[in-house]
Amino acid sequence: MTALDLGTVLVLHKTSLLAGAGGLLLPWLGGGRPRGVGTLAVGYLLLALGAFLAGLGEFGAISAETWRSSSLALAVFAYTLIYCGIRRLDRPAGRALWLLAASPVVLVVGLLTPVFDDNTLRASAFHAVAALAGLASAISLIRAGRRERLASRAPLAFALGACGLVYGIQFPLIALGFSSPGSIAIGFAVTMMLNFSIAALVVSFVRERGEETERRRSVTDALTGVLNRHGFRDAVPEFVPEGAAMLLLDLDHFKSINDRFGHAGGDVVLTRLSRIVEACLEPGEILARLGGEEFVVFLPHGGSRAGDLAETVRIRLADAVIDWRGERIAVSTSVGVAHASPRRSEGREALLACADAALYRAKRLGRNRVEIDGAALSDDAERPSASWQGVTPHFAPG
Repeated sequence: MTALDLGTVLVLHKTSLLAGAGGLLLPWLGGGRPRGVGTLAVGYLLLALGAFLAGLGEFGAISAETWRSSSLALAVFAYTLIYCGIRRLDRPAGRALWLLAASPVVLVVGLLTPVFDDNTLRASAFHAVAALAGLASAISLIRAGRRERLASRAPLAFALGACGLVYGIQFPLIALGFSSPGSIAIGFAVTMMLNFSIAALVVSFVRERGEETERRRSVTDALTGVLNRHGFRDAVPEFVPEGAAMLLLDLDHFKSINDRFGHAGGDVVLTRLSRIVEACLEPGEILARLGGEEFVVFLPHGGSRAGDLAETVRIRLADAVIDWRGERIAVSTSVGVAHASPRRSEGREALLACADAALYRAKRLGRNRVEIDGAALSDDAERPSASWQGVTPHFAPG
């Protein structure tokens, strides 16, 4: 088998960095300016520039003092940018930006001292920095994945970690004098392929996030941030499980609130109701705004606590202090509750209709109250109705 030529591999390695930078710049320049991508592209370009200066230095085109310190300083700066760019895919770079200060320190030390004249020390430092950047970037991606799952996240983290691992394996070999031009060539050949992969996976990552953002917008209510009607139907199965429950909430006299305080004041009320309900929900329970002042809560396994939940929300909203331009907005809600059969699954729309009937009854009986569509529907019987016991309206019926 023909051995890899180190010089050829290094030229191809620079080419992979330039190609990777170009691949990253295309979506960035194309619109949207996805965060982190431009930073990554600059990091790739600076790595290529540092490698180019090192090549000129090896051929004597520039002084040894200049290329040895500047190329290493550029590498430190570039890998710091790459790490910051990966962090910025998910969150602000934050304190990681302080790492950029290491680059001018390396440059000054290289220019004022002969420390980087030692090829082994310089190469070891480069590989150590590259290893740390790759591994730290992979860890950053994995940690952020707990909040947002994208298909490209794990492969991207793997590619970054593999790149860091290759440099990490080379580091002790170079530092201890066990490396050879052949082993270094193999290492750069592997990282060259990984450079292409990382750039392609970043582009895929950004595209997936954009698609996920659009999907979320299509199923999310723009005002309150909860699911909209379409999102509710996507999230709740057509046939709900046994023991599930549905709550339908409707703000009382909402038109008069809009008339008195304007739509902006009404929006504040709608948002406050959303936050109150969200604070009462357990994991897996779903809140959606069906339209106007009407909200629905789906409890997949919480039928036993549906009445208590409805009453808690009713009381908390009635007691809430909602100030709007120096005036207090008094708000109440009526709630209809429906339970699925404990013995069989039930249609989503049928359960929603039962909750709607209970809500209508709550409105008819005076508002600011909870009405429960009492017993579960049997296979061949009509669902009886029941009122929530102990409800004392806070407001006069409207």
